[in-house]
Amino acid sequence: MGSRFSRLLIVLVVCSLVTGPWPVTAEESAAAAPLDLPALLAEAVHVNPKITAARKSWEAARVRIPQATGLPAPKIGVEWEEIPRGSFKLNQATILYSLIQSLPFPGKLSARKRVAVAEAQRVAAAYRQAEWEVLGHVKSTYYDLYLVDRELEIQQQQVIWLNQAATAAQARYATGMAPEAELLRAQAAALEAENQITILTHRRHAMTAHLNHLLNRTGHGSAGTPGPLALLPVPSDPDVLFAQALDHQPELLVFKFSAERAAASTRLAKRELLPDLETMFELRDPAMGPIGPWDLSLALVLPFWFWTKQRYGVQGAIADQASAEAAYQAMRNEIMTRVHEHWHEAASAAATAALSQEQLLPLGRQAVGSALAAYQGGRSSFMELLEALRMLGEQERMYYQQLVSLEQHLVMLEEAIGVPLRPAHMVQTEGGVS
Repeated sequence: MGSRFSRLLIVLVVCSLVTGPWPVTAEESAAAAPLDLPALLAEAVHVNPKITAARKSWEAARVRIPQATGLPAPKIGVEWEEIPRGSFKLNQATILYSLIQSLPFPGKLSARKRVAVAEAQRVAAAYRQAEWEVLGHVKSTYYDLYLVDRELEIQQQQVIWLNQAATAAQARYATGMAPEAELLRAQAAALEAENQITILTHRRHAMTAHLNHLLNRTGHGSAGTPGPLALLPVPSDPDVLFAQALDHQPELLVFKFSAERAAASTRLAKRELLPDLETMFELRDPAMGPIGPWDLSLALVLPFWFWTKQRYGVQGAIADQASAEAAYQAMRNEIMTRVHEHWHEAASAAATAALSQEQLLPLGRQAVGSALAAYQGGRSSFMELLEALRMLGEQERMYYQQLVSLEQHLVMLEEAIGVPLRPAHMVQTEGGVS
């Protein structure tokens, strides 16, 4: 009797190894449509509110550049001269029409333009940084979904094995071939495995909601299934990547353009110590002729209170410039740290995944085959076979975890340098290619 159940159990285990994960529900089938990463990234660029807000800020900063180069608004006035004493007879007074225009000292308008251009560049870099952050979240969530799907497959397979173990333990206990403790352990393990599927399913729903929020969709809508993920090498080396970051990393460029803006503000503050020119053109009573007598006056707007105003403006601008330059250097150091950290983490994950793929997984499958043969020959217990199956499941989990860890560290590495490292990560945006 026990031998018959043992042979049946082995047949079921072998069949489960061949046929793969158990059937999915109708809801799971509806969500099993392929999930295309480039399409998700392109959608996020157009619909994500954070990217839209950053884009509009950039557009607003661009239109402020011509505003900075414009002259001050002119003043138009009317003056009544020689009004008869003790009356308000304006019709007996001499009328003068005036036009007043201030002309900033040469160099002030160009300095203001440089400030506005540097500010627009800073906002443009912030817009690019917002894109990288959102797209990085989309990529990471995509890989999280891939991992949880693989874990669900592995866990579903474990449930099949553990249910078979519980059935076998029940039969062996009924025939007196196994103690009750073995039956209870098998039943508890099967229940724990089924509960783990519930946990993973809820985790997938949470990831789906996060992805939908990034895409400005309904939070509880279904998400498709990520496609296959190949083990690819880690690109380049940290020093080359850091050199790319100096020219492309948006967050670093924000600090760079902030420093340039502070330098331009310092030059402008110094020019504020120079006098502006104010011109006034006056036209007397038009009744005296089509072009009557006219007056022209020139005046200098002197920064007379410079010791309490402009002088402190220069000191403040110099301090702001020093602060911005130090902040830029600090961000350079931080970016270098990020590049090295994520590159080495990615390299470590790639090496571990390669080890699992090439050696550990084949050894784990051999161990399961050996344990099956030993159990069939009566040379080992079912718990030893079960342990071999669990070890294989753990090795499969480790492989997928390291594979996803590799890709997610590459996503963070891309954010650290501002350059895509995988073809699937490339998407065309208004600010360039992310």
